[in-house]
Amino acid sequence: MSGQKLRQLGELEKLNATKNFLGMDTCIALSARYSHAPNTPLTKKILFPALRTLIASHPMLGVRFDGKLDSADIAFFRLPSVDLSRVVEFSQETNLQAALEKWFNRRFQDSEEDMPLWRVEVLADNTLIFAMHHAMGDGIALVAFHRSLLRALQQQAASDFSSVVAVPAQPIPPPVEVAMDVRPSLWKRLGSLYDTYIPGYWKQSTYAWTGNPNPTSIALHTHVRLLRFAPSDMKKLTLHCRTHGATVSSVLYELGVISLSRLISNQPDAAKYKSICLAVPMSLRSAAGASDDSICYYSASVDTYPALHTEFSWASAARVTAELKGHKKDVHQGLGFLAAIAQNYTAVMRGSLGGRRSQGLRISNVGRFVVGVEGPSEWSLGECFFGQCDSVVGAAMTMNVVGDPSGALHLTIVWGDKSLDTAFVEGFIELFNESFAGLVA
Repeated sequence: MSGQKLRQLGELEKLNATKNFLGMDTCIALSARYSHAPNTPLTKKILFPALRTLIASHPMLGVRFDGKLDSADIAFFRLPSVDLSRVVEFSQETNLQAALEKWFNRRFQDSEEDMPLWRVEVLADNTLIFAMHHAMGDGIALVAFHRSLLRALQQQAASDFSSVVAVPAQPIPPPVEVAMDVRPSLWKRLGSLYDTYIPGYWKQSTYAWTGNPNPTSIALHTHVRLLRFAPSDMKKLTLHCRTHGATVSSVLYELGVISLSRLISNQPDAAKYKSICLAVPMSLRSAAGASDDSICYYSASVDTYPALHTEFSWASAARVTAELKGHKKDVHQGLGFLAAIAQNYTAVMRGSLGGRRSQGLRISNVGRFVVGVEGPSEWSLGECFFGQCDSVVGAAMTMNVVGDPSGALHLTIVWGDKSLDTAFVEGFIELFNESFAGLVA
């Protein structure tokens, strides 16, 4: 295969490449419905020239892996060209939930050495799903792709809709540990050492609910539910948040905790739980000097342990706001510990099978989708939904959040067959919707 080796994968990128190789992860994806004043469909003649523009401006869209995916020796490799006819699928699918579920159960094929690390599916209603390998970018990168695509459609002057696109020679963003200092502080290291050697009954994690144990074997059976909250309700909620010193993110956190707490209280083993392990990914782009318009992987996650409680409290939501703001200052230091296991990711991942799951809920929020295109135009987008697959040994359930350009709030709930029972998740969604409705009534 001709092309150019660019750089070794960073430790966080390599972790996700290993999980994908083992079949524990597939992709992250963001969908958006594109609209055009004369109701023009997204065809090859319209879409391919725009995608050519994106490949020229986003170097990560032209890369592939090079090396053994189950080893520490793996690098990004620049492809000589990208064949859009193989990357883009025009389907007649009309069910977005089913389409996203399909992507979260479909792995990137390791044998396709001449293919990039992303795919596009255009549904019957002009909804475009952009799915990419998690090693090449984070949730903000998905938004960057769609924002760039909308801009390319708005400004489109090119008429070349041929499928093969030459990949220009451009540098790709450095790994996060090169872009910023992620070394843990002395206190972080001492804390990690303390947590390693103290008895299990002293640890918060011992008494935290984390869903069903990890499966003993690897099998992807991921499920999806889409939730929509109207712009009018979000306006009310935002006003309440300002009044009480909270944010929409902290309210979603609190609603997730109380909904799970009510369900857990009815479980036969409820007495052994005192809290929930709730993970919150945070963007590092500002600290790393990266633009929100860049396709890169600059994020880290913090595990929190909110106590079980069944009633919503604005005081608690305000407290969560302050706590998450505090975590933002040093969340990047957690990435520094990856260096200790980076050479043994495969063994670590396989060793987690059959063990206790580490997280019960992950709330991943890419924020409000700001279109960023100025002036009148015939192209617009909306109905955005964001999601990811990590249900084998990741969190039992993931709540993926995006603020739609319309002002609505869209959630994608993702879980696996082995991580939670479907009846439990349906109960969670019902309680969550009821509690949300109570706040904006």
